[in-house]
Amino acid sequence: MSETTLSPSPSSGSPDPADDLVAMRDRIRFYRNRAEQLQYALDHRLPIEQAKGILAERYQIDIDAAFELLRSFCRNNNMKIHDVARTLIEQPSEGDRRISC
Repeated sequence: MSETTLSPSPSSGSPDPADDLVAMRDRIRFYRNRAEQLQYALDHRLPIEQAKGILAERYQIDIDAAFELLRSFCRNNNMKIHDVARTLIEQPSEGDRRISC
C-alpha cells in the first residue's frame, strides 16, 4: 500500500495554518502509533523465533515443526506462546523439562 492510503494527508489544503497544524498532529499520531505497533511486534516475535530455533536444534526438527511443537504445548497447557518462548530462552533447563517431542 502506498503511504497516502495509510496516513493522513500532510496538508489539509486549507488556507488556515491551524488546519495544517491539525493535519501534522494527526500524521505524528499516526506514525507514533505505527512505531509502537512495530516495536510491540518485534518485542514479541523475536523471542518466539529464538525459541523455534532452540527447539529445532535441540530436537533436530525443521522450523515449522518446532513452531508446531511450541504452539501445541502452549495450547495444551493454556499458556501464552511468548511466555513459554521467554522461558526457553532464559531458563533452558526449565524448558527442557516442559517441552519435548
